[in-house]
Parts: sequence; C-alpha cells; structure tokens
Amino acid sequence: MYFWTCVIFTILLGVLYLQYRTIQALKNELSHDPLTGLRIMKHFEKKCIEVMDRIERKRATSSEDQEEHISRRKKISHVIAFVDLDGLQWTNNHADYGYFVGDRILVALANILDRWRRRDDLIVRRSKGGDEFLVLYAGATIEEAENLLLRNRKRFEKVIAERFPGLEGAVSFSYGICEVNSHQSEDKIAQAIGTASKTMHHFKKIRKMDRRVSCLKEGDE
Repeated sequence: MYFWTCVIFTILLGVLYLQYRTIQALKNELSHDPLTGLRIMKHFEKKCIEVMDRIERKRATSSEDQEEHISRRKKISHVIAFVDLDGLQWTNNHADYGYFVGDRILVALANILDRWRRRDDLIVRRSKGGDEFLVLYAGATIEEAENLLLRNRKRFEKVIAERFPGLEGAVSFSYGICEVNSHQSEDKIAQAIGTASKTMHHFKKIRKMDRRVSCLKEGDE
C-alpha cells in the first residue's frame, strides 16, 4: 500500500511539474519575441521606471543626508534609444534575398544590441514583425548612449559585410535618443519614445540622402 501511494504521489508531482513548465513556456512566449528572443514592448514604460529607480537608489545610497540623496538622484541621467533597421524592406522584396535573409538580419541586429548591452540596460523589440527596437541605457548620458550606438552600428555593418554578400552599404540602422528619468510618468516615458522616434526618422532621411549622393558620385566616375 505504501509503495503504490508513493508511486501515485510521484506521478502527481510529475504532472504538476509539467503543467508548471507549460505555463512558464506560455508566459515566455507571450512576453518574448520568438524570432529574436528579446522581450516585446508590453509594459516597457513601466519597466523603464523600475530600472531607473533601482539604479538611482543604488548610486545614491552612499549619501546619508536626505537632501544630498535627492540631489544625487536628480543628477543621474538615463537615455531611451529608438533603433530602426535600414534596408529590411528592400531586402525582403529582393529576389536574391527575401524574407529568410531579412529575418537573419533582424536576428543579427538583435544579437548585437543584446550582446553589447550593459548589465542594467533594457532592450525590447517594439512589435512582432517589425524592424524597430527600443533600448533603455540606464544611468547613461546622451554622449555615452550615442557612443554605444555608434559602436554597435559599426559592429552590425561589419557583420552585414561578412555574412551577407551584396548587402554592404544597403543595410544598417538609424537611431534617435531622448533623455529620461525615474520621476516621469509612464505617459512621459511614452512621449520620450515618440521624441526619439522623430529624431530617428530625421536622421534616417539624412542618411538616405547621403547614400543617394554617394551613389551619384560613383556613377559619375
């Protein structure tokens, strides 16, 4: 009797464990992009505030004076970056490349953004099926965030040149950035994302014009 009780109990534990794993897998599928493995944008604004607040508390804990503590927190900056992949639509529609190559390029960019992020940075894919990413550079200045993005763009363009023959110069990414802080509401963070998006589109147009001028010069030579 004792033996069969143990067997039944073990089976029930196994069933419960499988149910738990199934629920966790479903939660992960809902919160993560299946292609890139990055989180999706759901509750991004709220998560940004949580991360910024944690960083500010950590960096200001050395101060015992309340006023100095608040002052230190206000001096800590954070930056949101809106990153948009350039050339994906052209790649997807090109007979020699198509969506298979386009997906590989998306994964390559996601891997670079994720691999070279700092411990407290937050990276999400803005939407499933889209070519835009959001990055919170926690505790970074505008200059620091821009340097990180420029280095990542060089890494990405190097990957394109090495792994995707014929796409060098046609595929890269544009970005816009905006400074934020933990005292802002979720709506204010959303507005900052909109500002970063507008900045990104502005520089995207400039980059397109520069490429056109470059192509014209090469054609004249």
